[in-house]
Amino acid sequence: MPLSKKEILFCLLNGFLIGIANLIPGVSGGTFALILGLYDRLITAITSLNLNTIKTSLALLVGFWKEDVRNRFAEEMKRIDFWFLVFLGIGLLLSVISGAKLIQFLLQNHPQATLALFIGLIFPSLAVPYKLIEKHSLVVWLFLVPGILLTILPSFFMGDTTGSENPLIAFLTGAIAISAMILPGISGSYIMLVLGEYQIVIGKLSTILEPSSIIFLAAFGIGCLLGLLIFTHFVKWLFKKYKSHTMTFLLGLILGSFFILWPFKDYANGQTIVGRSGEVKRDIQIATAKNVLPKDFAETQIPLAALIFGLVLGFGLNKLESLQEKK
Repeated sequence: MPLSKKEILFCLLNGFLIGIANLIPGVSGGTFALILGLYDRLITAITSLNLNTIKTSLALLVGFWKEDVRNRFAEEMKRIDFWFLVFLGIGLLLSVISGAKLIQFLLQNHPQATLALFIGLIFPSLAVPYKLIEKHSLVVWLFLVPGILLTILPSFFMGDTTGSENPLIAFLTGAIAISAMILPGISGSYIMLVLGEYQIVIGKLSTILEPSSIIFLAAFGIGCLLGLLIFTHFVKWLFKKYKSHTMTFLLGLILGSFFILWPFKDYANGQTIVGRSGEVKRDIQIATAKNVLPKDFAETQIPLAALIFGLVLGFGLNKLESLQEKK
């Protein structure tokens, strides 16, 4: 196995955390990939995929008994960090299977404590992207501002736009949404809300066997694929040319997510978006609700305890990442 047992465990755990992050309002998988120190490696692995990857994979299917074909395939898998992606993906899948219902239950019944927990979880790990900022000039730190604003501003425009069932719009929505999901602190679902396409995509998934839905979702999927390939190359280029500026911008995205994660909200006034099974999407309702101050000290006690617990877990994750660096 190209990865050690310890590395496999780290990939599974990190993939699990990245998957859980996608279920929380104001947090994306990119957030946890960054604070876990995996963002650069993940971007590099995705951008390594090319036509040669497809060619060697197809060659293996038709000539797997040939040693030279197997060797070329093994070398290609090593080049694209295949096993890292595989075990990260398995961890992510496990989190979706095992954690989705739990997170939705917690958001539905204990939103304040759940959001406070994730603030505590993320805050100590901000040290990870901070350490990757090599220059500390005023110009570099100014890049915090657009990062923070880009995270906060979409929450003020969600649902203001009427969506379209045009496959071209679906293609563009997929490309933009997947690009947003790569960035820390930005949820692709919120971007789809801003574009007015979220409810339409949910509706098409509910009628997935209808010809119009197949065309729409196919265009959406192709947009996601192309958006992923193009945008990851752009991010990789930014890392090479303007690493400190880019990392500061990404740090701003995470700081901005604390606005969405603020535990005290007027939950009743959040948008009511219905899922495929007819359930109200609680994460969307929370993300679109107005932030308010706590009514009294008693209201802060449970969220404060969750925040402290999250801080402890966050410092633990930070320590885990440090141990992985020293390996």
